[in-house]
Amino acid sequence: MVTLEAAARIIQKPENETRVQTSIAPTDDLFDGNELFGIQAGQYLKKSRNRILADIEELTRTNRWEDIISLYHPAEEKIPELVQAGMDLRVREKVAFALGQVRQFDEAIKVLKVCVQVESNNFYSRASLAYTAYNSLYAAKNKEIFLAGNSRADRIALAHENFKKAQSLRPYGVTNFYRQGMLYSQIENKPKPALILFNTACSNWVNLSEKEQALRHQEKKNYIKSLYRSASLLLNAGKGFAALEQIKKCLEQDEKTNTVDLGFKYFALGKVNFHMDEYQKARDALLFALQSSSGSRSVDFIHELLARTYLALGKTDRALETIGKVPENARRPYYRWTEADVLCSAGRYDHAKKVLLDVVSRDKRSKHISLLRLAKIDYTLKSWEHAAQYAKKSVVFFREKWGNAYYEGLFWQALCTFKSGQVKESETILAELEDQCRFFPKLDRLAALIRGTAK
Repeated sequence: MVTLEAAARIIQKPENETRVQTSIAPTDDLFDGNELFGIQAGQYLKKSRNRILADIEELTRTNRWEDIISLYHPAEEKIPELVQAGMDLRVREKVAFALGQVRQFDEAIKVLKVCVQVESNNFYSRASLAYTAYNSLYAAKNKEIFLAGNSRADRIALAHENFKKAQSLRPYGVTNFYRQGMLYSQIENKPKPALILFNTACSNWVNLSEKEQALRHQEKKNYIKSLYRSASLLLNAGKGFAALEQIKKCLEQDEKTNTVDLGFKYFALGKVNFHMDEYQKARDALLFALQSSSGSRSVDFIHELLARTYLALGKTDRALETIGKVPENARRPYYRWTEADVLCSAGRYDHAKKVLLDVVSRDKRSKHISLLRLAKIDYTLKSWEHAAQYAKKSVVFFREKWGNAYYEGLFWQALCTFKSGQVKESETILAELEDQCRFFPKLDRLAALIRGTAK
């Protein structure tokens, strides 16, 4: 029988309490063995990766690219446990995008190449690598970074390789066809393959069911931009009706979203109508383009085409008014060429020559166009010798700059040289043009003129 004294000792049991506590081994570890190895370890790493991806997503919303890079790049140093477990690819892809946003393209490409080496058929890695290479080329075009020679050619090849791979993995997509089309058209100036790709992007979208379009709604913007770009290329190829159809589809599909700026779309509509000799429709579209354009953005290209449209309509006064809308110091060479044409239409030849001579003194790339316009003005004024000299200078500049014969310059040089009385010299120039471009417009009539007199 337990006495009251003994019971009191059991209830208080300070010694017994101490023995119970010391019977469990103390630990400072945060994880037990199950969490460090086996199935639970994998679950822990997945949770860790998901937390990192959620963190990157949050930083992306506020464009905190430098924070993403400093926290998670390079992966081998910042997330070694995910690297060791082979669970780092999605993080690397997100980091590569951040690197691209701060124009560290070489480093971004290096990261994405690791992803492609690990999973060669990973669509996201291929598409990201293609886009990053393409974006770096665009940055170089805009003089944000420098790429030249072999590095530029290698970057183009890398973009094409990965666009094609991404397309093979998802042949019914839109975005990668659109972007490769932009690579061809904007970087390489190759309109034919670009048009094929833009058309593929368009047909891929149209062939999706309504449900699929809803699921992939983010790709519609590149369908719309493909319509816009294909319209421009079709027009340049002389296919006005097809271009008109595409730009009308673009306007219809983009009516609520304005993925492409409203001013750009109506400028394109005006340009198509202008080239189809629908000058009143062109005027209306261009006036609406000006009305729709933001005041903070340069719209000189709209004013320039509108001025040419007024010339075509025989409204020289309106053309003069329109061409004067842009400050003189902001008028680029192409704008001043139209300005000179408008002035000539108004009979103000001396002013037109002054405008063109100013362009000649500044323009290092397309001076031949201004020189040839000067030749045509002097031809109109029957100043044959001066006209011949300007035409000759246009031919010499073009050959020195581009290494090729300037056919139109040769034509006018031959004509003006003949008009100035130098028949033998004009025959020599004519022979060169015939050798270089036998079917140049009106060449046969020029030959008959020169050789008929020579005999």
